[in-house]
Amino acid sequence: MNPNPPRKDATRTALLLLIATGVLVAFILGLGDFRRQRFALDQLRWHANNYERRIGAGGVMPLNFDPDVPPEGQRKMIPLQWLDRASAAKLRGGDRTVIVAQTIPILQVFGYDGRAVMTFKGGKLTVEWMTLPRFEALWAAQKELVDRPAAEKAVDTPTGP
Repeated sequence: MNPNPPRKDATRTALLLLIATGVLVAFILGLGDFRRQRFALDQLRWHANNYERRIGAGGVMPLNFDPDVPPEGQRKMIPLQWLDRASAAKLRGGDRTVIVAQTIPILQVFGYDGRAVMTFKGGKLTVEWMTLPRFEALWAAQKELVDRPAAEKAVDTPTGP
């Protein structure tokens, strides 16, 4: 018997090893995407459960969205951006969806980059994953509603004698 395997077998083994390595790397990257997305959603769900008690009678949106987490606990969390009190006061009482909190953008290797977003509508806080284009569209519409009264006041103010 020849102790050296034929060249054909070595090429096949190298190709199978390369394919198996590629599948393993893709699995690890996909698992990382899944875990980052789940962690962000779970974090916002935790906050949403804490804020449920702040919802007023008749499902009125609370004005204060300051986090109930001590500073040392915040270091372990994904950075969040919260709706400020003045914006909450302007958006309160309507029947539209209001974005009250969002994570920083979370990049995905597979799938669409996005954010975990907490919204308020109809007396309920919900948490969902939003792609960046969808989030930007909703955020721009909300910002326009918040800024509109200030812009109208600036137009109505007389500028001269």
